[in-house]
Amino acid sequence: MGLSTVLLTGALLVSAASCSITPRSFSLSLAPASPISQRHVPQFVSYSFEPAFWTEFFGEPSAPRNLTFTLLNHLHERGARPIIRTGGITMDSMTFDPNQKLSVVRSENGKGGVYRTTIGPAFYEQWDNFPKGTTFVSTLNFGNNSVSIARGLAVAAYERQGNKIAYYELGNEPTNYPTSRWQKSTAAYVAQWRNFTNQIDKAVDGDSHGKWWASSATTDVTGLKVRPSDLIPAGINSTGEVGQYSIHSYAFATCDPAREQLATIPNILNHTDLARYADNEIYPSAKAALDVGAQWVIGEFNSIACSGKPNVSDTFAQALWTVDVELLYAVRNATSVHLHQGATLAFQSNQQLNTPGDDGTPGFSSYSLLYPVATSKRGDARVLPVFVSQLLVVEALSDGARIAALKTPEGMPANEFSAYAIFGKGGKLTKLVILNLRARYAGQKNSPGSLSLDIGAHQGATIKRMTAPSVDELDAAKVTWAGQSFRDGTAVGAVSVDTVAAGERVSVKDSEAVLVVFT
Repeated sequence: MGLSTVLLTGALLVSAASCSITPRSFSLSLAPASPISQRHVPQFVSYSFEPAFWTEFFGEPSAPRNLTFTLLNHLHERGARPIIRTGGITMDSMTFDPNQKLSVVRSENGKGGVYRTTIGPAFYEQWDNFPKGTTFVSTLNFGNNSVSIARGLAVAAYERQGNKIAYYELGNEPTNYPTSRWQKSTAAYVAQWRNFTNQIDKAVDGDSHGKWWASSATTDVTGLKVRPSDLIPAGINSTGEVGQYSIHSYAFATCDPAREQLATIPNILNHTDLARYADNEIYPSAKAALDVGAQWVIGEFNSIACSGKPNVSDTFAQALWTVDVELLYAVRNATSVHLHQGATLAFQSNQQLNTPGDDGTPGFSSYSLLYPVATSKRGDARVLPVFVSQLLVVEALSDGARIAALKTPEGMPANEFSAYAIFGKGGKLTKLVILNLRARYAGQKNSPGSLSLDIGAHQGATIKRMTAPSVDELDAAKVTWAGQSFRDGTAVGAVSVDTVAAGERVSVKDSEAVLVVFT
């Protein structure tokens, strides 16, 4: 997989001295190339945080981590209401200790391997520090095969923050559990899941009934078939337990050398392959849920599994990837998408690229929105280039917007372009999101190339740009949304909005995304 080279007629190089490049000119049809989606809710842009590293991201109730909360506040100011999933691999070794003073205590093997995550009452008290309107997925340990542990976690959450629990989730990625657990039997999994959830329902006064996430499987090929498309016909919701069906999305990985070789900027920005993955691996489960009148979510996702890949997932490419993938799933009627945040887990793979810090501090996942505290592995606390993607998507899907994909202009390689039409009240076309995914790397001598798009008749528009000097830019101070950067959390710079007059074309630089709002 790689970016194709566009063969253009005519001379592109106007002058060897100036190295200026004539914009590539195309016509973009605004006729939807897919069905128009459902109306999207303020919870669409949501998050998943690894429980073992909760304190690093959020601090303690009396000492909150301001950098993380500042980013969440930026989203709330724009109308988003993210659902926070307190989940990931370490939820399956999580226990509750009512006498523990700290929010989270990690039990490690000395080499960064987390074998137990113990949470105390302060873990739930911290929920009060989140912006008003934030709700949570209460995650429960299924990995230890103990109903008492899972029930204890559910009761602890319900008694302390019951009104903030949107959903409950039993277990993370059962596709990765030992084969001996259910002997590759979907029916055995369903039977035990229903047994646990039934007992937990009773312990929390029925609050969890009808609020369970079901599946939370990966798209890895495994002997145990427990994706939503497997569980729905197996009768997992025969008693009305399920609130939403969840599936996890990781198209790339650094869990082993073979997959690490494929985790490159050209590959994560190949729109054709991203859409193919969504359609082949995710949509069958989405359709199974939608066909029975249920909602489906991406309960956990990011670009590159096993904590990302430095110089790929910590660059501006990650921002472009995130916009494209979140909108791909919006078109396919996901109710919410939970971008995962965490740090390297040594037990996840013994062949993975990433490691914790040599001094025992976390090796934060390079796909995260931020490095919340200073560490030997990742350096100073700071926001990463990907954060601006969240602002674009939130603004694009505001006010209950509906979305459809647009066809790649004739003559343009489909793998380096993506565009979406967004519809407001009454079905009126109100916005466009356009991504020019042709890679522009640091050090290239020529001036950046660009697209010049004829979008047909219109009465004028404003344009906000998500841009950076290059696709491999690592410094969030040089990455902007509408002219503002967010490296330290606060917005730096004046808001910059372009305007185009009635009927004028829209320009998009290589490695840039724009939000067009019609006037």
